Amino acid sequence: MPEDAIKEMISAFALGCMDDTNFKQFREYCEKNGTLPKGGLGDLQNIIALIPTILDITSPNEELKNELGKRLIQIQKDIKAGTIENRRETRIKGTTNFIQRDSSTKVFNVSEKRLQVPNNSVDKNKSKPKTLKTFPKKENITRLNTVKPQPQPQNNKSKSNIFLWLFLVLIIVAFVIIYNSFSNKIDILDSKNVELSNKISKLRTDLLHTNDFVNKNMEFIEFFNNPYIELINLKGINPDSKEIGKLYLSFSSGEGLLQLQNMPHLEAEMSFQLWLVSKSATFSLGAFEITPDKKYLKISEIPFVLKDEIEMFRVTKEIKGGTFIPTGETILFGALRKETTTTKKKKR
Repeated sequence: MPEDAIKEMISAFALGCMDDTNFKQFREYCEKNGTLPKGGLGDLQNIIALIPTILDITSPNEELKNELGKRLIQIQKDIKAGTIENRRETRIKGTTNFIQRDSSTKVFNVSEKRLQVPNNSVDKNKSKPKTLKTFPKKENITRLNTVKPQPQPQNNKSKSNIFLWLFLVLIIVAFVIIYNSFSNKIDILDSKNVELSNKISKLRTDLLHTNDFVNKNMEFIEFFNNPYIELINLKGINPDSKEIGKLYLSFSSGEGLLQLQNMPHLEAEMSFQLWLVSKSATFSLGAFEITPDKKYLKISEIPFVLKDEIEMFRVTKEIKGGTFIPTGETILFGALRKETTTTKKKKR
């Protein structure tokens, strides 16, 4: 037989996976004193015996455990019922021919070394000494009945009860303290929330007022984006007159705003007109009428005139359509503020 086939047969035999035909061939080969590799079969068996030490232990599933437990319980019930034979009970059949003992085995006589046990057993028939029963007198009986049992000490129980009550009292006190602290904090938070809500409502009202002011004075706000704005206060001719006005001019952009208050009533054919009076000439800055919806009157055309040449500004009553020379009644007038010599020196 070739060597490779012998090795395959040895490995299959060691693993226990050899079929019947190969086993018969391998047995005939061994019976006919066929040559085997020295120590090959033993080494393979030792290696295969060590395989379980390498493998990891896997626990079965819970379902398999439950199924196995159910089967074992059913087998126990069947054994009790007698439907299945109990294989744990060994049955020894009697044999007529026994194996003879070897003559070389030694026989020891145990009876020679056995010691007799002294007979110390008490005869059951012997009568026990009788004892007379004595009953106490009536006086002793009453005394025995009247004697009260002494109370056992309950120090441990009382101490445990005291500790329990102390623990409960401490828990209640801690709970009260925590509740008071939390209630105080909640009250403080509520007061803060009320203050914050009041502040928020006040801010909302302020925001509404500011939005209203911005919407009403949008022209004024946009005008103040211009640089170098001059303010001219206008007043009436008579010292007792109630008419007042303010003129805002931006010479760099050529724009201005006019604000008038307590102005007299105008006839249907009349209007107010603003004049710029300089040393060389008089210029009209526009004619306008006062309406309640307009707080500021916009001036869009301001002639280029040096500030030093401007003498005054006038507001007069003129016929509608405008005139080139002021001919009507002067209601308001005002002039630019001139810098004094002291202020100029300070600036230097």
